[in-house]
Amino acid sequence: MSERFDEGPVLGAPGLQSLMVFLFVIGTIALFGTMRDPVARPFGLIAFGVGLVLVTIAGLRVWRLRRALGKADLRLEDPVPLGFSGTATYFRPLRGAELRSIEARLQCEEKIVKVSGKNRRAVRKTVYDEVLTASVVPMMERIEVRIPIKIPAAGPPTMDLTDASTTWRVRLRLEMNGCPNTASAFEIEVLPGVARL
Repeated sequence: MSERFDEGPVLGAPGLQSLMVFLFVIGTIALFGTMRDPVARPFGLIAFGVGLVLVTIAGLRVWRLRRALGKADLRLEDPVPLGFSGTATYFRPLRGAELRSIEARLQCEEKIVKVSGKNRRAVRKTVYDEVLTASVVPMMERIEVRIPIKIPAAGPPTMDLTDASTTWRVRLRLEMNGCPNTASAFEIEVLPGVARL
């Protein structure tokens, strides 16, 4: 089993952090763009100040989350064949935070890149989505969750080509007390059914 990367957003919706950083960049550009004009300079300073406050808030949220929660890990012996049935175990350290609830899902996403002249556009569609029954094992200073996984025998295997890909993921959404809510997503490599022969 290779080291598995947690693809999940650090603080729920990643768009909020992206918006904060974008506004900071716009504020910085406004500051430098108005430095020579004494009339417009206060507006540039205000835009920069608002962006700086937003980036500071985003940074504090990330710091608070990383202090309360360590690095997540999903243990599952893969690659697995189509029709696989087994249990994955999710681990995450806790330091002063408490798990309120957890939602686990098994999803298969297909991505196709459509080319029209010089334009390339990626189209993504979730073709399989199943809510999994996760059971939390009581542990001190960490979360341990057992997740039963059943890959459908008629589903598509993992595939990664230039203009098309199929990806299986286990996604988890954690509602927390003592730190911001978070999420995790881990890729699973699924082999064609003939791999069992």
